[in-house]
Amino acid sequence: MKVGYFCYRLSGTGPRTRAADIIEAVARQSDHEVVVLTNEPENVRGPATVHPISLDDPLSTLATTRRAFADADVVHVPVNMYQVLFVRLVYWGPLVGGVGPGLQPSAFHRYLGRLLRVDKKIKVLEHNKLWDDSGYDTAVCTATIDTDRFYQYDDDRVQELRREWGIDEDETVVLYVGALIEEQGAGLVDEMARLARDEDDIRIIVAGDGEMADVFRDRDDLQFEGFVDNKDLPAYYNVADVTVAPRRNDKTSNVGLESIACGTPMISTAQGHIVDLFKDRGTYVWADRTPEAVLETVRELTGDPEYYQAQVERGLETMEEMPLSLDNAVQTHLDVYAELARGRD
Repeated sequence: MKVGYFCYRLSGTGPRTRAADIIEAVARQSDHEVVVLTNEPENVRGPATVHPISLDDPLSTLATTRRAFADADVVHVPVNMYQVLFVRLVYWGPLVGGVGPGLQPSAFHRYLGRLLRVDKKIKVLEHNKLWDDSGYDTAVCTATIDTDRFYQYDDDRVQELRREWGIDEDETVVLYVGALIEEQGAGLVDEMARLARDEDDIRIIVAGDGEMADVFRDRDDLQFEGFVDNKDLPAYYNVADVTVAPRRNDKTSNVGLESIACGTPMISTAQGHIVDLFKDRGTYVWADRTPEAVLETVRELTGDPEYYQAQVERGLETMEEMPLSLDNAVQTHLDVYAELARGRD
């Protein structure tokens, strides 16, 4: 089977990194021929045929898309309904949209997707019927966490890393990973650092990039790492005592799942699907969305060893009990591709 992927960007937001993980895993774990069209060819890992494309030259990109997908059995557009539109200008075979999230859920975009004939929509939650009620055939892929990469290090390795990074034994390391934008909570992290400025026992590490990056540069009250490649993040999660994600809304939080897979509790302030999935399970710790409340929750969690260890165990249990691993996600995608390819025969 030949599987084509059109994903203009493969770095940055959660859906893009999910797409990169799926592409790599399908290429490595299956015998399918995989062809990828992207503006970020350096982010394609695994044995795939890669065609660099650029919207600066849309006619050339359209011609490349037509040639690359001419004999594809199925094409997957993980992110953005307008990329579906672009592909449908030259390809009318079986098409998959989304990687859990990834396609805009507004009424207009759902209607557009029906016109463009998205044959299968990958969604996050079984009980979220928004896409089904709009006439889509759906499959569920909650998360794509590579547990071979994101796992809990042993104590000796953690202590070695903390010494290498100059972290004192009694310091509490609070980690933020994500886009440095207000919606993701970067402003709250900035305020948290200012509030904790005089507390020698708290170190805030910020890993990310975005429009607010300059706010975090050259500070003495936090450690700013800038953009950190996903393959390097497990060390950050393991060094940290707690990860914070002070967002307004969230679906599953790849950051949170990566963190708990590494044995590091995560504090969330988000509403949305994340609450339906994880709050009753106790997977994450919830706090009000203020810098004071998040800092106080950090202190309560890290100051109580029994509470902290119980939270570590709840996170690891969630990873074991729910279909959150990359292997689960890859099997879902392979099943979808096979179904659509059979339907074409």
